[in-house]
Amino acid sequence: MPVVRRVWAGIGQAIESAAIAAVGLVATALVLLVVWGVDQGFGGDPLVQWRLAVDAWMLGHGVDIGVTLATDAVVAVGIEEASRSFVLGLGAWGIGLVTLWLHWRAGRRLAELPVVEAGIAAAAGAVATGLVGLAAGASAQHPSAAPDLGQAFALPALVALVGMAAAVLARRGDDWLVASSRALTVDEPWLRAARAALRSGLAATAGVLGVGALLVGVGLLVRFTDAIVLLESLEPTRVGVVVLFVVQLALAPVAIIWASSWAIGPGFQLGTGSSVSPLGTDLGPVPSLPLLAAIDPAAQPWMLAVVALPVVVGVVVGVLARQTVLAGTPERPAHWWEARGRRARRRGRGRCAARRARRALVGGRRAGPAGGHGPGCGARRGVGRARGGRGPRARTRGGRARRRCDRARRGAAARCGGARDLDPRRPGHRPGRSR
Repeated sequence: MPVVRRVWAGIGQAIESAAIAAVGLVATALVLLVVWGVDQGFGGDPLVQWRLAVDAWMLGHGVDIGVTLATDAVVAVGIEEASRSFVLGLGAWGIGLVTLWLHWRAGRRLAELPVVEAGIAAAAGAVATGLVGLAAGASAQHPSAAPDLGQAFALPALVALVGMAAAVLARRGDDWLVASSRALTVDEPWLRAARAALRSGLAATAGVLGVGALLVGVGLLVRFTDAIVLLESLEPTRVGVVVLFVVQLALAPVAIIWASSWAIGPGFQLGTGSSVSPLGTDLGPVPSLPLLAAIDPAAQPWMLAVVALPVVVGVVVGVLARQTVLAGTPERPAHWWEARGRRARRRGRGRCAARRARRALVGGRRAGPAGGHGPGCGARRGVGRARGGRGPRARTRGGRARRRCDRARRGAAARCGGARDLDPRRPGHRPGRSR
């Protein structure tokens, strides 16, 4: 019954998605629980730790958190603007990527279902994730920090839906594209161009993000001393060092996106009054995170050359896309790298066959009169392998090697007196094989 299968597919995926969201929340809470137990001896209000865990999970899914500092906190900060309410929107996307990846795995299983059942299951999973986020956000409401409840439902659900939809499209998108082209009577060249355009867009995005990751790594390597100074200024405990590492690992995707934006040219803003770009850097008060040591406080002239890296990535992707579009046409039947690979394999087979034939010939000349096995013992095996060589060059060399071996065998047989037994022209004898 199709209706029953669709209902059970939706229920099963809803349970799995709710479990994924709950696991993310529990994992975040466990980190804070360890800090609470080691540093504070489980003293104080445990609900504070739960609210901190929920806030961290919400930031990992892009949810904004309204923050209002208390009077003693404003005095400790020492900044007058801190007394005003503000919105914390720093996305710790490392947490959200875990949710995305787990729903990607779930979406790969949904791709095996029919289209309608997969769609119902994906929608049910997204709604379940949103409900878990809404319940967690409602439990973490506090005058000092309160997640936006609308975003607490919508954004986690969107992350789950994107993960499942991307997995289904990766599995069945090509089939759907071909079916759509047939329904719309789109010719094969246009279909190839559309497929190449989609792949080129994904490849260009991945390339620009790769440039951003490279810039973050180089910045941390060059300014390693400043990162150590920032770490020492925080004076963390051993557990604090581990927690600080986990926090920065969660912020790493955001740092890569910022670096990619910096490489493209517009740059990014860090808080209020801080802007970073290749044309100029104006830093205001920034958090004392070692990860932010990768930001150079002053713009250097060589930074303008970095803007060329995304352009180079785009050119390379465009060249590869052109090769893909032209592949399969009479002007270019295959990719240039495939043609080179085929020629290299053909040359390798020819050389391998020639080496075997030479070894067989040398072995046949050495064996014969003294070995008692006849000169064809080593030669036959080698020439038999040489026959397996592919390509005209390999067959030519193999034929020459067989003729040389036959002449060597006849000469050795004449010297040993066994010309009749080893004569390759005798009826029933197969040259190149042992009897």
